[in-house]
Amino acid sequence: MSDLKPISSTNKSIAVLPFVNMSADPENEYFSDGITEEIINALTTVKGLKVIARTSSFAFKNKNIDVRSIGKQLGVSTVLEGSVRKVKNRVRITAQFVNTDDGTHYWSKNFDRDLEDIFALQDEISLHIADQIRENFGHLTIQEHLIEAPTQSIEAYDLYLKGRYQHLMWDGQGIANAVELYEKSVTVDPSFPLPYFGLAYSYAMYGSWGNNRALLKLSEDNLRKGLTLDKQSYIGYFSKATLSFWGRWDFINGHKAFLKAIELNPSYTEAEEGLCELYTAI
Repeated sequence: MSDLKPISSTNKSIAVLPFVNMSADPENEYFSDGITEEIINALTTVKGLKVIARTSSFAFKNKNIDVRSIGKQLGVSTVLEGSVRKVKNRVRITAQFVNTDDGTHYWSKNFDRDLEDIFALQDEISLHIADQIRENFGHLTIQEHLIEAPTQSIEAYDLYLKGRYQHLMWDGQGIANAVELYEKSVTVDPSFPLPYFGLAYSYAMYGSWGNNRALLKLSEDNLRKGLTLDKQSYIGYFSKATLSFWGRWDFINGHKAFLKAIELNPSYTEAEEGLCELYTAI
């Protein structure tokens, strides 16, 4: 018999499954994926709440699996499902909670907004979710806001989400597409730090594949610009670690940067994965 014990239904834990793209244009999937990731990142800042990482949640994308099975596999009491419908400058997001013990739905809500309000909408959804978990499973310390607008330009943000979507393909063509989109994003809003970090990561990986010092220099330049704008970005330190470790085989500084990224966001599993790869190489 298995020694595994059943997961308690009272634990404060959640898996946010990839929101379904309900838009007429299938290419809007980048937007529904981006919204999902932003909500996951926001919820990781709630103290006392266990939030399953993006990598694990997205493993269930486009798979018709019973939420009770997902709950057992991920060890969570609650699953958040949702959909996104984007039409011109309007967006409708539908979100619902499912109890993984018995599959019952105990909260659902529709959110309709203009795209200009997307950051406020993400914040509102995240706060609703945290509050519902607190109501059902006990006290949580919730900040007044979980998401702050990283840019005032919706166009730059949209380009960033498209770049991030390509970036996460984790292949050569995806990284090439990501570079083009990130470059457009920083052109639209040079004060937006996230696409600089995306470029720093992408150029570091490109440069490491071919030992191309010119690309590694581009990575360093974009990293410097990004960290000038946001000195405490865990994504920035992850990009810095990638440049040090993969681009330059500088294990010591790569190790320091991975640890700094995890210190800034203990739930950032991409940095943990990078740290594992560094230890493996050592």
